[in-house]
Amino acid sequence: MKRVSKKSGNSRSKAIELREWRVVLIRNRGQFLGYVEAPSVEAAELAAAKEFNLDPSHRKRLLLRERLQ
Repeated sequence: MKRVSKKSGNSRSKAIELREWRVVLIRNRGQFLGYVEAPSVEAAELAAAKEFNLDPSHRKRLLLRERLQ
């Protein structure tokens, strides 16, 4: 009896598509902090907090916009 493989036709795993997000800290005027790459807005917020050393009070005032190319 032949052994049947249970793999699907496409054995490659899906690559996570990273998008670039513009990070602005809202103050009297917006302060541009830079760009981060992340798949979603939630992940971009976490990446921005880590990269720019933001405490929780600053994280509440973040503005994240997807960068259009």
